[in-house]
Amino acid sequence: MKDTYLVSRWALVRQGELVDIPPKLEIHPDFLKKLSQEEFETAFRDIGNLFYQIYSDIADAPEEFGFPLYKIEEYSYFSKEAREARTASWNIFYLLLILFACGEWKEKVFVVETAAVREKIKVKKINLLLKALCSYGFVFEGISKFSLSSGSKMEIDYPDNHNVLEVLSLVAKKVMDTQLKGISNYFSCMVAFSNGFISWNYKVLIEELNTCTLAKGCDYVADKMHTEEEKEVVDAIHKVMMENGLSVQKGDLNEGPALRYYRSKSTYDFALMSDRGKLVLELRIRNVRKCLEYLKECSDSIVDMFRHTDQGYRNRVNGTCKYGVKYEFEGEEKWHCGCCGAPFKIYPVKADIPHYLKLVELGSKR
Repeated sequence: MKDTYLVSRWALVRQGELVDIPPKLEIHPDFLKKLSQEEFETAFRDIGNLFYQIYSDIADAPEEFGFPLYKIEEYSYFSKEAREARTASWNIFYLLLILFACGEWKEKVFVVETAAVREKIKVKKINLLLKALCSYGFVFEGISKFSLSSGSKMEIDYPDNHNVLEVLSLVAKKVMDTQLKGISNYFSCMVAFSNGFISWNYKVLIEELNTCTLAKGCDYVADKMHTEEEKEVVDAIHKVMMENGLSVQKGDLNEGPALRYYRSKSTYDFALMSDRGKLVLELRIRNVRKCLEYLKECSDSIVDMFRHTDQGYRNRVNGTCKYGVKYEFEGEEKWHCGCCGAPFKIYPVKADIPHYLKLVELGSKR
């Protein structure tokens, strides 16, 4: 299935955007009014494991969740079907977010007003998603055939560990009341990449319930990395960009969160991103000829970036491409596409940061 359907492929990408939970959690006292530190932490980790498993199961059997079964080979990247598949696997997590943000404890029972959920929910085939959640241990009572419109109230239980309900509720309410306050479109990529609930970001727990500073600065990208080395590279690049007077804006990409760095207001010079889970730095080099002599001072990975050539897309073939970069290197013609981003891309390392800056400086000259 993983190599058959678009939604399966993207479910694994979204799985990689879950934030790693460290060995020790810092938890603000606001979260610990009903549970001990140990009880809360155990439930929080159980939910993280649950989210990871759900993504795996979506990739294996998307039909069980009612997700679109668009085959990879039948749809182009820019088709509406491909756009739908890229975000579909988030739906079950948005449903959990809204259920637990809207629900309240009534004595020892977690109760949700179904009208409040229906007002906020924007996902399709909710009945199939609720049914799927039952296979993970959730129990829904008060509605018929998993239809929210069949009852005014719904009770939610998780018999394996009732503390899971408390943790889901606290995190959902905090994210809804802080990060998503005043946001009309929860489903934009930029909002989704920052969302502390669907990424199950442990940093939600550090601050009080009314304060949430997730995904600020370079954490927008760094939180999606899974090694300390990559997180350090993101932090180092961001620091250098700020020290050199560049401005920064979040990028809204399908493949993952991005930070774009600008010298001017029109076009970014660098972009640091998680591209389907892989750390990538984009460099906007327009005039390659100005960079070639400097390559003698650069690492092999940078030289290989110039050796690489893109296959080319429709606009290049028909001669209408306005953004590609063509040059000759080592006796061969090379071409880099610049239609959907800066034309040069590399896996960044800290030692080469000064070279990245110099190459863009040289490559911007006419």
